[in-house]
Amino acid sequence: MPASLEPALRAWIQETAAQDPVEAHHVMVRLDLVLPQADWDRYERELRACEMEQARLDARWEAEQATRTESTRVDRAPSVPPPPDPYVLFLAWGTERDVLWDVVDDLLFLLCTEPPAPEKSPFAIWFNGSYRRTKRIVEPLNRLLVESRSVYEVTPNQRGLQRRVEAGLSEALNVAANAAESSGYLAARQYLEQARDKLMAVRADPSGAYVDVIRAVEAVACPMFLPRDQLPTLGKVRDHLRDAGAKYEYVLTDKSGKPGNTGGVVAMLTDLWEGHSDRHAGGPREVPVSQEAAEAALTIATALVTLLSKRAVRLPS
Repeated sequence: MPASLEPALRAWIQETAAQDPVEAHHVMVRLDLVLPQADWDRYERELRACEMEQARLDARWEAEQATRTESTRVDRAPSVPPPPDPYVLFLAWGTERDVLWDVVDDLLFLLCTEPPAPEKSPFAIWFNGSYRRTKRIVEPLNRLLVESRSVYEVTPNQRGLQRRVEAGLSEALNVAANAAESSGYLAARQYLEQARDKLMAVRADPSGAYVDVIRAVEAVACPMFLPRDQLPTLGKVRDHLRDAGAKYEYVLTDKSGKPGNTGGVVAMLTDLWEGHSDRHAGGPREVPVSQEAAEAALTIATALVTLLSKRAVRLPS
């Protein structure tokens, strides 16, 4: 986190959490944060001081009311604002720097709502309190993240943070997702997007992302190449294309101008299948999937979903 961003981000956390102090307490529970007793004691002292000051103002108001005329009477005594909620203050200013991103991520999830549907009436959107609150929360945060060149950005649904996706990969993912959906493989799109979200989350889940990467390719390849198999897997698809590759043609031509073979696709399937290093437990080859490996797998899967959805591998016509 850039040093210049930290104080501004802490101020954003205080302002945002103060909108719902009860949820601020729940954030601390979820993140396993404990309010120091000294902070609670200080809050109670400040609260008693506010109550005493309010009692003094109330007494003075009552005394003055007796001397006021009907036209100069005041409905109530001035109110003393309560002290800031201790949980809000601790989240903003008492947490370690490496916890701040988790706090921001959780607050977005709790307090924000997804963008309204495009067909929604602008009039209805404007009078939607949840939409207005989300806008007040997200807009200043987005500005901070952009100006500080942060590695994080607000997710498209506005309910969390994610690592910034490189423009090239983001575009490739969109192309793959759209190609899969338009070809009738909606599940492939969903799995690709789940894999991206797990990889780019504040607390990334490369192992879970790799599972979704495999499923994304299976969602296209299994019904395409193994329509009668009751238990199809990506490994079976790879073996089928490797052993029966002569039955298929690839849109890229060879040196003679004839349709190419499926060797390159088989190689990508092999990399993806064999690279899933934590698929089985208890063996000597069990290795946790790294962030870099999962990102590489997502890149390969994106290419495979695009190629297969667009029938780049097919039976000769």
